[in-house]
Amino acid sequence: MSPLNKKKLEILRKKLDLLDNDILDLIKKRSNLVNNVLKLKAKKYNPATKKHEIFVEKKLPPHSK
Repeated sequence: MSPLNKKKLEILRKKLDLLDNDILDLIKKRSNLVNNVLKLKAKKYNPATKKHEIFVEKKLPPHSK
């Protein structure tokens, strides 16, 4: 490979690395937003206690055969 092609390849690899870092940062930001949405959705208003409570799904009994 010629020195010119090596230099071009090095530049392209650096650009790819920068782009990969940007993608990872966006994925992290999105993941944090999703976690915040899930936390909010887990809170349900309980009229008996007149409070918002963390929703925990009740386990269903095992199915009989």
